[in-house]
Amino acid sequence: MSTEGKVLVPEVKWAQRSDEKDEEKNYLLITIGITDCSEPVLKIEPTYFELTANSKGHVGNETANKYKLHIDFFKEIIPDKTLHKIANGQHYFLKIYKKDLGLEYWPRLTKEKVKYQYIKTDFDKWVDEDEQDEVDADNNGIDFSGANMGAGMGGPGMAGMPGMPGMGGMGGPGGNFDISQLMSSMGGMGGALNDGVANASGNGAGGIDFEEMMKDPAMRDLLNKKANLSTAEDEEEDEEKESEDK
Repeated sequence: MSTEGKVLVPEVKWAQRSDEKDEEKNYLLITIGITDCSEPVLKIEPTYFELTANSKGHVGNETANKYKLHIDFFKEIIPDKTLHKIANGQHYFLKIYKKDLGLEYWPRLTKEKVKYQYIKTDFDKWVDEDEQDEVDADNNGIDFSGANMGAGMGGPGMAGMPGMPGMGGMGGPGGNFDISQLMSSMGGMGGALNDGVANASGNGAGGIDFEEMMKDPAMRDLLNKKANLSTAEDEEEDEEKESEDK
C-alpha cells in the first residue's frame, strides 16, 4: 500500500536550437524527470509553463509523490506548437518553439537571472550554434510520434491538442476526410503541421503519427460526428437554396 508524499519539484534538463529563418528549427528541448509519471497536466502560455503530475509508489519506494513545476521563460514561446509526452517511465518530454527567430541562443531558460539547482543543461542534446546543421536528423533521439500538442493532459494520444472540439467541415458521409482540410480547420496549429502532410499515413510535421491518431476510437468517433454534422448542414443549405429558387 502506497503512502502519500510531499509535493516535489522535479529535475529539469534543457537544450535548444536556433534559426533566423526557419521556425521549425527554433525550439527548446526540455526533459523533466518524474519516475512513473501519471496524470500530467500541462498549462503553457507565451511567457511560462506549469506542470503538475503524480508518481505512484512502487516496490522499494511505496511513497506516492506529487510534482509541481513552474518556469517563466527567458523570452516568449508559441504555446500551440508545443509537443509533449511521457516517455520510458522516467521522463516527461517537451519540445517548445521560440517565438522570435534568431541564430543567437538564449543565455538561460528562465526569465530570472537565478541559478536554480533543479535546472541543468542537457549535454546529451546540446550542440553549439555553429554545429546545429550537423545534427538533429533523428529529431534529437526523441520519438515524438503520438505526442500531445498544446496545453492539457499529457498522457498517450491527442488529449492535449487544442481546437479539436471546434473542427469544422470534415469530409463527407461515413467520416471520410482530407487531412489537409483537417489541418486548415485547426487554426494556428494546422498551418505548422500542414507543411509536408499529404495524407493521413505516416508521420506529419512535428513527429505526430496521424495513422496512429486515427486508430484512436475516440478520435474516429469525433471526426465521424463532425462529418455527419457537416453533411447535415450542407443538405440544409441546399434545401434553403431550392426554396429560394421556387
